[in-house]
Amino acid sequence: MNKNPQRQHLEDLTLDEPIECGSFRVTEREIVDFAMLYDPQPFHLSLEAAKESIFGGLVASSTQSLAISCGLVVRALAHVAIMGGAAWEDIKLFRPVWPDRDYAVRVRWSKTRPSASKPDRGIANLTIEVWEGDDLVMTYGVAYFVRRRP
Repeated sequence: MNKNPQRQHLEDLTLDEPIECGSFRVTEREIVDFAMLYDPQPFHLSLEAAKESIFGGLVASSTQSLAISCGLVVRALAHVAIMGGAAWEDIKLFRPVWPDRDYAVRVRWSKTRPSASKPDRGIANLTIEVWEGDDLVMTYGVAYFVRRRP
């Protein structure tokens, strides 16, 4: 894991090197509060309704799980000269996110390329994984515009 605090540009990114971004845990209350605002499906809103769902219990919204993991990624990559997002890619959900369990977020740069039309930037693709212990919970990609060295 690169712990260099200096600003990293497109040319500095190391492909396929795992970067640990931290971990998260959500409570039942956080799941319900988020669902009430953004994803009001029964299996996110109440334990009783969730027991009747395919999950058999209260689970976090995938949107909430993406948002939390994305926040960890952005903080972990604060030293990278990211200019903005270009795309979300290939979101896959393998397991639900349950309350009061620990989930780790790990990323790696999977591809970089300079922009053909804007010489000050390039596109860097990031693969993001969310794990519960040894179980892969979710994967997705983000393509970022990253500043090139002056």
